[in-house]
Amino acid sequence: MKHSIKDNKFLIDMYIDTIRFGTSISFMATKLRPLLSRNFIFNIYGYLGNITGKKTDFARFMHSRQNFYKTSNPVIKFLNNKEVLVTFKNPNIVFKQRIYLENFKIEKIEEEDSLRRSKKKGGQGYTINPSINPVAGQPIVCSYYDCCRPIFFGSLMKGGKANSSYRFDLKCNHLNVLPQYRAIN
Repeated sequence: MKHSIKDNKFLIDMYIDTIRFGTSISFMATKLRPLLSRNFIFNIYGYLGNITGKKTDFARFMHSRQNFYKTSNPVIKFLNNKEVLVTFKNPNIVFKQRIYLENFKIEKIEEEDSLRRSKKKGGQGYTINPSINPVAGQPIVCSYYDCCRPIFFGSLMKGGKANSSYRFDLKCNHLNVLPQYRAIN
């Protein structure tokens, strides 16, 4: 007779232990087999990508993300006897898994991640710099001081004429500290 789990807390503890410390994809798949239901599906959304899959894909996908889970201490919250919220917190990213249970098996897992935005230092304002290529698809955020607001030259900066651009306007009286710009014809 096969061993069966009859305690949801034990089920969740085994699941978390497996995704955090599974040594290989095949080992993880073996450990997850008695925990996941026959019709198991997973949906993962967020900064690291979106994926939906079934039981056969789950161990391979979770093993590739294992370092994100391994470095955090999960917080488990039972919402009711059929739904559990598990939160994994890392220094830069938070993963929240909503686990749906049915007959002491995991029926469905939905995960969302969110980056923890650290406070930027070094200025009074921040802007996205379109003149620098994005890193990993994310725009470059630069700081600036109010006295030196950024101006990015490009096709949108044309002053209505084909060969115009902008320069500092040194002829104007400056009553404030902000630099003034004038279109060059």
